[in-house]
Amino acid sequence: MKLHQFVSGSAVVLGAWLAITFFHEVPTQRYPKLDKHRRSAETSGKPDESGANAADASAELFQVSVSP
Repeated sequence: MKLHQFVSGSAVVLGAWLAITFFHEVPTQRYPKLDKHRRSAETSGKPDESGANAADASAELFQVSVSP
């Protein structure tokens, strides 16, 4: 198989796959729910394994920005 045929064939298959996935409708029920904060026993105010509650755990979070 020639390299040109392989590259062209791979490009056609990849383009077709991308087009199909782009135009395929997915119901919103299939999307995972991504909440900003986790809802679990830790957020109910009860201490977790380390003895800290959810307020202390959220204080440990901080934003990191990377600039060139």
